[in-house]
Amino acid sequence: MPAPYLEQIRRAKEWQDAKVTSTITPTLKKICIKTVSRHMDVLDKKALDLPISLIKELLQHLNIVDLDRIQPAVNRKGISTSFVWAGILRRISGPRKGSTILTEDEWREISMHKLFNLAFYGFRFGGDTKYLLNVNFNSLLLVMAKYIQHLVLRTSRPHGYFFARRSVLSVLEKGVRCIQLGESTQLREWPSDVLYTLHRLLDHGAARDVIINQSPDPRLLAWILHGRGPRSKSHQCPMESMQGEMVKCCQVPNTAGSSAGDAEAANYQVPEKEEPDEEDNNGGTPCKRPRLSIASAKAELDLTSTPCQCMVPKPLCQMFIPSAGHSTEICHKGQIHSLKINDFRGGVFPVLLPLLPSWLCLHSLSLQSAWTFEEGDALSLAESLQQLSATPGCSLIELSVGSLTHPALMESLLNACPTLRSFSMEIHPVAEYHRAPLRSIPQPAHHAELSLEKLCVKVPKLRTSVESLMCVLLRSPRLTSLHVSGINSSTGFSPSHLLNTVAESNRHLKDLTLEDINLSDCHCAIFQLLDNYCMLEALSLKDCRLLEKCSDKEDVVRQLVNSLKKVSSLQSLNLAQNRLAKTVTVLGELFKGPSPSTVKELDISLLSC
Repeated sequence: MPAPYLEQIRRAKEWQDAKVTSTITPTLKKICIKTVSRHMDVLDKKALDLPISLIKELLQHLNIVDLDRIQPAVNRKGISTSFVWAGILRRISGPRKGSTILTEDEWREISMHKLFNLAFYGFRFGGDTKYLLNVNFNSLLLVMAKYIQHLVLRTSRPHGYFFARRSVLSVLEKGVRCIQLGESTQLREWPSDVLYTLHRLLDHGAARDVIINQSPDPRLLAWILHGRGPRSKSHQCPMESMQGEMVKCCQVPNTAGSSAGDAEAANYQVPEKEEPDEEDNNGGTPCKRPRLSIASAKAELDLTSTPCQCMVPKPLCQMFIPSAGHSTEICHKGQIHSLKINDFRGGVFPVLLPLLPSWLCLHSLSLQSAWTFEEGDALSLAESLQQLSATPGCSLIELSVGSLTHPALMESLLNACPTLRSFSMEIHPVAEYHRAPLRSIPQPAHHAELSLEKLCVKVPKLRTSVESLMCVLLRSPRLTSLHVSGINSSTGFSPSHLLNTVAESNRHLKDLTLEDINLSDCHCAIFQLLDNYCMLEALSLKDCRLLEKCSDKEDVVRQLVNSLKKVSSLQSLNLAQNRLAKTVTVLGELFKGPSPSTVKELDISLLSC
């Protein structure tokens, strides 16, 4: 029950108030405002008839349920609640660094997200908690839950009350679009109720995006992906590729009632008001995958004893709804449209690669790693992507891969899936990478046009060939966004070539970001890019040493200003870390004269001399 949890919050608040009132006598106005705030559910409209100054004071004493309910009416009176939500967020997370410009709805959503994560896991609230008082816990969770679109799941066990009322979970099923796994541990270490939540949101809800912060346990990844996008006519478990044995899900008999999971289900107490799921009248018993016991049978998770250990979602629903019994209801699989793994390790490929060719609903794939991808792994990824791209109905349009060893691998991946609209990669060459690669990189028979609209290439300050980048730019006439950082011109390549290629081949470019590139010898190329056929809306030349070799810095900045004024579409300009301190007055001419620039955002931070 939530009573002890809310009681702790209430007592902590009373203790804080007692410390204050012992030294300061509250005024009559404050006493009245606090009294009104405690009865907003009754007074409601009458309270809004108060003068605006009093309403603003009253808002700061309301709990989040009342505040959320009356916000539309308050807005109609010309009052914004941004300052209240910002104050709540400040009490939770502390002062925010830098200046933050957010809308009223954004302040509310961020605050609700922070509060829900604390309440979901039963964590302690810090600071003043008046915004959580005078309301029942179910209403509190419901109003938070309706603003949650991105839910972070951890191995910490959620507050028990979360599962005592299906209403909160139902709200999450409708609203959550992205699920993020905050920790990477063995599958057996994830509490059953967390996996149940994951199952409900993916298979019964609207969640389509999955983010995994760290390289996942292959068994956990297999359970998440299997059947939720990739097609498998034989119902073959993805773990089979790691074991070398053929194990089919439909070959495993239904052992309901005898497994450890069912034993746990029998002992689980569900409140009387629990509402079972609606029955599915389609009939038939679902084809079950081999089930993995969550808590009671950890020994069964050992891959050496059982070759396939995927968990069946269906028993999880029955575990929390014993009244459903052995229902014919089928837990239909949801679809994962976006997968992002932030700390990719080698053990993931044996699970992921066999699934890619049939993953037609996959829109976005991001594989980031602190370790460099082996060339063979990158080429194997390209082969799987090529099979996917060749399949009718392929939906993949975004690909992000980190830490590739060779620039030419960029072309290999793009050639494998030429319909990509967004591609991002980092190149981390190994020592003496310029020698022949271990395996030959397949080249296209002809340089076909690419569908790229967004391209991001990051390179460390090493000797790196950029021929592949230039070739990709020439093949991408639809490109609207380009981000390149870290190219070392000491390789004989001049960034002027890059600027000239962009000016000639990428006429539809709207967002150009060049970072940590020496452009001190490229002024003419920059001016030419801005003067001719430029549709840029955002330009960033951060840390590009623009004035490093200039004898007359003011003259160069003046020419830059004149060229920028000609770009009528330009809205954002970033010249940070270029040592412009002594030329700022000249840069100010950007907004003077008969035809001032249309720039609305300007960043010239770190003006070191």
